[in-house]
Order: sequence, then structure tokens, then C-alpha cells
Amino acid sequence: MKKYLSLILRTLVAVAGIAYIVYVVDWYDQIEFPVGTVLPNGQVLDQPAKFKVVQGTYDPSNPSGQVTVQLPKSAQAPDTLSVSQADFDAGPKSPKFVRGFIPMLPKADKSMLLMGLLVVGGIYPILMVRWWMLLRVRGIDVPIWKAFRLTMVGNFFNFCMPGTTGGDVIKAYYAAKGSQRRAEAVMTVIVDRVCGLTGLLVLAGFAGLFVLHDEVARSITFNIWLISAGACVGAAVYFSRRLRAALGVDWLLVKLPAKRFFASIDEAAFSYRGHINVVFTAVFMSVGIHISLVLATAAAGYALGIQTPLGLLMIVIPVTFLIGALPIAPQGIGVMEFFAVTMLAPSGALANQVVGMLIMIRVYQMVYSLVGSVFLLKGDIHLHPQIDSSHEADTHEPPPIV
Repeated sequence: MKKYLSLILRTLVAVAGIAYIVYVVDWYDQIEFPVGTVLPNGQVLDQPAKFKVVQGTYDPSNPSGQVTVQLPKSAQAPDTLSVSQADFDAGPKSPKFVRGFIPMLPKADKSMLLMGLLVVGGIYPILMVRWWMLLRVRGIDVPIWKAFRLTMVGNFFNFCMPGTTGGDVIKAYYAAKGSQRRAEAVMTVIVDRVCGLTGLLVLAGFAGLFVLHDEVARSITFNIWLISAGACVGAAVYFSRRLRAALGVDWLLVKLPAKRFFASIDEAAFSYRGHINVVFTAVFMSVGIHISLVLATAAAGYALGIQTPLGLLMIVIPVTFLIGALPIAPQGIGVMEFFAVTMLAPSGALANQVVGMLIMIRVYQMVYSLVGSVFLLKGDIHLHPQIDSSHEADTHEPPPIV
């Protein structure tokens, strides 16, 4: 029952996310008239109103000509209104052109979109090396090519499961399959993901220090540093033998159900205490990965006409990815859009542009995920040879790790 309830809730969240995108996006070109505008029927607008363009074209970068918008039908006045360049230049209360989502895509800067796609391609070798490094430091010696294949397969499954990190479950499964040290193998995937999320916080936290004049950036930066401080305290407690004993962490692990499982996971995680230098290297690599992702996302946004400063994007985009990692909806659809639109609207970014930007970064990643689908179809993607269960009890324990 709980399984079906979880599925229903996630489906509802996904549907709500899609509904939000449909609602917030202007699909066709529109003209937004400000408060106080007098329409041909004599109505005075008491709030900004958008009307669909039904005739003509307008390019803000090369203004000329005029467009005609559809007004509410009225028996006393025409139901259309023509707007020229002179109207757009009439002052602070002049109409504003809003590029629709559908017309926006063909007019996007193709070179910027291509640059974003190429930048994303560079993150996968780094992802592979980061995980391979975390495997090797724990004595799990696997060919780097196998680590790459499983990294790409996990990326493929990121598009099939809730959140943007659902592929980690599949990655952990295949990493443990056939291994005599399953807890260690699974923990490498978890530590790899923790390093990635830590890199997001580090990037957004430090980028925020350079744009504290912006109210949105200041608020996000404060919360990031608050969360980071809490995480540091938690890590200090977890990796300190004295603090663990004083707070009863070890006692709690013994009392948990399936205590052997949790004990093995705890041992595998705690073992990284002796490899802090490797963990810090993995976090540093993660920062580089997320800088690439932010730049690729920003390139897509600028290709679609966003004017938001890069400094603000360096804060909002990492936090958007962090929210998308929550296992709520596939690829965080709707959830990421709601946060990003809310945070970037004060800077003048249109919902159409923000949604288009996030769709494009997903498209970039989906293109490379096709490599993972090829590996999946070929099979034999686990890291270790399959163990014959009838002889598993006779296998010798692996040598101790120094």
C-alpha cells in the first residue's frame, strides 16, 4: 500500500509540475500593457494585462514595423489594437513585448546553444574519474572503462526515476552486484553523490559573496552558509569517535533493525575518515563539474534572451539543481521551474526564458545519456564478475585494506 501511495504522490507532483509550467509560460508572442492603459473600449487597466499577438512580427533587437493584438471582444470598440515601435518607446509606462515560448526557440542563438552542449560533454569524464578514485582508495580496483560505462548508465536512468539523481540507485546496484564487499561498493556511490552536492553548496556559497548587493542573492547565500555550517557540525560529530560515543551514535546503530546492514554501511562510510585528502579532491572536482553545468545552463539562457547577470545565475542555478536532486518528480520537473522562476523574475527574466533554459540543460544531458542506453542494451555493465551463489560461502575474505 505504501508503495502505491508513494507512486501516486509522485505522479501528482509531476502532474502539478507540468501544470505549473503550462500555466506560467506564455506560449505565443504577447504584448503586456501597464496599469493605467486605456483600451479602445474605454476600460482602464488596474493591473498589467497581456494580449496575444495575432498579426505582424516584432524583434526587440531590431525594432521595426508594428504588431496587432487580440483584445477582449466588445460591441462598442474594435477587438484588436495595433502597437508600433513608437508605442514601445513611449516611456516607463509603455507596452512591453513578451516573446512567446514557441517563437522563442527558432530565434535562439544557435552558437550559444551548441557551446552549452559541448560544455556539458566535458563533465562526464570528470564524473567517471571522481567515482573511480573513490573506488580505488577503498581497495575496489576496477578498470576505468567499466567505471565510465556504469557512470553513463546511471546518467541514463536519471531520466527514468524521480529527481535528478535516481540513476545513483541503479549505479549502486550494479556496483554491488557480484562484489564480495557490497556495502563498500554502495558507499562509494553515496560518497560520490555527497561530494557532488557539497560541490554545489561550495560553488553557490562562494559565488554569492560577490553579489551580496542583490537581495535574492543575499538571501540564498545566507541560507547556503547556514546549511553548510550545519553539515560541517554533523560531519564533525559523525567522524569523531569521542563525539559519536558521547552522543550515543554507536549505541543507536546497534539498536536499529537490520543492524548488520547499517553497521556495514556505517563502517564503509566511516572508513573515508582516513582518506580526507581524496574526499576534498572529489569535492574540488565537483565544483569544476558544477561550474561547467552552470555555464552550460547560462549559455542556454542567454541564447534565449535572458539578461540576468552571470553572478546571480551562479547562485540560483546550483540551488535549482540541488532542489531538483530531491526524489520528488522526474528530473525535478516543475519543482526546479517554480524555484528558478521565483528567484530570477526580480532580475527581469521571463518565465518563458527560465523554463526554456532548464529544458535545454535537460536536453543536453539527455543527449549524452543516450551513450548510457547503448551500454545498457549491450549488457554486462556490472563492475565485478557475477558470483555463483552456490560457491559464495566458500569464498575467502578479501585481504585487509591498509
